[in-house]
Amino acid sequence: MPFSSILILSNGKYKSHIHQVILDNNEVNRISMATLHGPSLDTFVAPASRFIDESHPPAYRGMTYKESLEFNGSDEIDVQSSLSLLRIPFSL
Repeated sequence: MPFSSILILSNGKYKSHIHQVILDNNEVNRISMATLHGPSLDTFVAPASRFIDESHPPAYRGMTYKESLEFNGSDEIDVQSSLSLLRIPFSL
């Protein structure tokens, strides 16, 4: 799912990592295939209620899965900047 839905669903508790493979030499052939999967386009993705309480208010705003695909729709995947735009500012 775009811009780390695990991070958003868990309200920042669980982090996803960007996968990167580094080969030490060119003796190994590697084939990679990207697969896209996610919920239905009208599914609302937001921090789950079990991760929200008075000590942990929502850290990210919610949106539909379709909106998340459109939001992260550039040719260049920049997960961190997309997440920063969804982050809800915390004030004391």
